[in-house]
Amino acid sequence: MSTLSCRSFDDVVNFAIRKEELAMDFYQKCADRAKNPGIREFFLEMVEEEKKHRKLLQDLDPAGLKDFTLDKVEDLKISDYLMDVEFREDMTYQEALTLAMKKEEKAHLFYSAWKDKCLHEKTAKVFEMLAQEEIKHKRKIENIYDEEILSWD
Repeated sequence: MSTLSCRSFDDVVNFAIRKEELAMDFYQKCADRAKNPGIREFFLEMVEEEKKHRKLLQDLDPAGLKDFTLDKVEDLKISDYLMDVEFREDMTYQEALTLAMKKEEKAHLFYSAWKDKCLHEKTAKVFEMLAQEEIKHKRKIENIYDEEILSWD
């Protein structure tokens, strides 16, 4: 992967698009290799989520960033208590959720860290927006995990 600089809006956006494409490729490979049809479908849904992130970046207008506001997203912190999971063709639904949750958590941390390294307001704002998108995505997976895994009797 290329190195990142905060020098220009285009550099930041192109770097982020590449990161989203790598995430899409990862989830697609998981879907292609998953033996369980439900797990395959889950990973295909993840591919679609990453495509939405890419589209958001491709359509991003630097002038519109001044009106960008962050919504408060509660972090359930479920992933804080879970170990990283490696992909296996026969992984369980719980393992698939954990893998995706941890991947989204790491993306959020990555973008949050870069937000603080950028001196230009617009490039920092892009990272802030991306961190927000990743935490929303993580929260969505945490909700599924909470409802479908943690609620089991």
